[in-house]
Amino acid sequence: MSPVPNPTIIFISNPQGIPVPGENLIYRRDVTIDINNEPLDGGILTKTVALGIDVYLRNRMGYEYKPNTPVLGNGIGVILRSECPKFRVGDYVQASSYPFAHYAVLSEAVGHVRVLKNNAGLPWTAYLGVLGLAGKTAWVGYKAYAEAKKGETIYVSTGAGTVGSVVCQAAKAEGLRVIASAGSDSKVEFLKEIGVEVAFNYKKQDIGTVLKENGGVDIYWDNVGGKALETVMGCMNKYGRIVICGFASEWNVPPTERHGNKSLVLALAKSLTINGFVISDALAKFGDFDFESEVTKLIEEGKMKVRNETSDKLEDAMRMLVDCLVGANEGKGVILFS
Repeated sequence: MSPVPNPTIIFISNPQGIPVPGENLIYRRDVTIDINNEPLDGGILTKTVALGIDVYLRNRMGYEYKPNTPVLGNGIGVILRSECPKFRVGDYVQASSYPFAHYAVLSEAVGHVRVLKNNAGLPWTAYLGVLGLAGKTAWVGYKAYAEAKKGETIYVSTGAGTVGSVVCQAAKAEGLRVIASAGSDSKVEFLKEIGVEVAFNYKKQDIGTVLKENGGVDIYWDNVGGKALETVMGCMNKYGRIVICGFASEWNVPPTERHGNKSLVLALAKSLTINGFVISDALAKFGDFDFESEVTKLIEEGKMKVRNETSDKLEDAMRMLVDCLVGANEGKGVILFS
């Protein structure tokens, strides 16, 4: 069989700010692959089924991606050829370092490749969002660090994203009062749909005012850092817990221009506990708190929902990444292949 087209998103260079499609990332239509003869070196050859668009791809540009190589992210594929006894032709697999291409060669040692059983018959989008790395980050981080008690109040920034919405719904399931913010009115409506008691647009309402009017906060799930973290620290109740999951407001800001926190003294005055975490470290320390089985059950019961934004065009991955970095997305970005 002669080589077939294998369009690919290629990483060119680490941007100073927001990635620019066509400069830092390019879509190559001219890449090809010989499906029958491509060397596998003990690995597997897959046809791509779905690729997830995640904020952390921006971070990986700074330390992992090599110029003129495919972008790597969370992806799902079906095996066409296998030289590894653990994987069989026809198996669906998921990998955290899946090339953004129509076909991929995967090694068991790279990207944490695993077989996806999907006994619940869920859409593949679920395994790239609520049951993917974003959902696991939310679930494990909340269970490990929030120390939540029924009746307490939690505030979740970027609450309409996959991480934020999973935290909101996990907290609701444990009887907490949930306050959450988002950057558009449509996202605020989604927060209300999933049961958030106080949902607001932080571009229209002052964070500090909203939190103080609602009696302060016992737990803050921080996805944004920067000025928002400083503000929320002033609204924390005594013995509050802050879980730092991301710094969305400052991922694309040079270190010398990042916001300095002037409220840090309140960690002392209010006896606050602050935990930042990376999901791999949290998993190694605490385990996954039965993540997949528990969250699958919540999905089947209608108690865990997320919004998805899908496309069937690989080239859209570049735009969708930019959109999620600037908050212009309306759901979890997923590229679906036919």
